[in-house]
Amino acid sequence: MLKQGREIKTDISKLFRTSYGTVDTTTLKSIFINLSTWVEPVHEETSWERSVKKVKNKIKHSINNHLLDTPFKNNTIVDLDLRSSGIKLGKRSFMRCEITLFLDNIKKLDIKSKEILLATNHLTNKVIEETLLITKTFKFHKSKDK
Repeated sequence: MLKQGREIKTDISKLFRTSYGTVDTTTLKSIFINLSTWVEPVHEETSWERSVKKVKNKIKHSINNHLLDTPFKNNTIVDLDLRSSGIKLGKRSFMRCEITLFLDNIKKLDIKSKEILLATNHLTNKVIEETLLITKTFKFHKSKDK
């Protein structure tokens, strides 16, 4: 049997393209949240790898701090795709973040359920507001063009 994935676009922020979904709707075990945007450094850094890793860790901490009232387990995977080798002052770089959340199997939920929608929107908002928008390392832009 083929796995049937599903992705639902959300309109949470003007600066970020956001969505959530799953790779298998028949046996819903995990949910992913996608965030993407263009980033521009605010200042020059000697090591962008370290700065990107700090942002990734802050995203993971933000997610873990807000999992309590959600249908998700405490283990998460954060994949931050931001090429540190191409980051330069005055240049925009594409950033994509995928957060994988694993469902508590206490009750069977559907990808379209209100509980999943509210939980993923809440977590997405917290990542954007508490982590990304307050970083002093990058400015965020909806597009590559200035």
